Amino acid sequence: MKRALKIILFLSTTTVFAQEISETVYSVYFRTEAFAALKKANGVSTGYHGSYEPENTDENALRRSAGEYIKVDETGIYLEKNKLLFITREQVREDSKYQVRNGYIFGVVENDSLPTALEGENYYFLVPSKTYIYQTGSANSFLYDAFSSGVYFLAQPEDNGHFTVIVIHFTGSGIDMKELVLNDENCSAQKIKKCEIIKGDFNTYILSPVIKEWEQLATCFEVYDRFVKE
Repeated sequence: MKRALKIILFLSTTTVFAQEISETVYSVYFRTEAFAALKKANGVSTGYHGSYEPENTDENALRRSAGEYIKVDETGIYLEKNKLLFITREQVREDSKYQVRNGYIFGVVENDSLPTALEGENYYFLVPSKTYIYQTGSANSFLYDAFSSGVYFLAQPEDNGHFTVIVIHFTGSGIDMKELVLNDENCSAQKIKKCEIIKGDFNTYILSPVIKEWEQLATCFEVYDRFVKE
């Protein structure tokens, strides 16, 4: 099925889940009250902690070369990417904080050095940066058990006062990132008793599922990105 709008979780936080279904694009949000039915997780089980990389496919070649990894630890789940930065030779000469020795630059990262390459008047280097998908104890995202071992609902608040939800599934060999797809009779917003529909250029569904409805919805999430354990 061709997506009308693909969620790119790691580059920015999206505000809608959308698919092309009978040429109809829609978005789905959840009310705060919907999560009262779920068991909140205090973090990801330690057995799933580790580093995960994009699958080794042609489509992911750029992401892999950029060092785009998912890391899972006690602080949460975050995307770690390498940012290409540079500092001029003049800055290195004039600021004693920086030193370059044997192909490494010191002073950029506290108590560590980074490989560097000189091109023209600039020293170039890669600096890892973190973007949290879920941060333990943060008010910007919440994690809930999703009825199976290693499966979590990840809820993120949006500007409209509601939440978007994805599923993070630790498979043993990696992580499947899943989005909600409502495309048949069993996976339909109308199956949720408390469902507000806002009509416009496309329909917006605002859901308040009870526990049984959550259990049904859990089967309606489909993989949109996959990472494998290093």
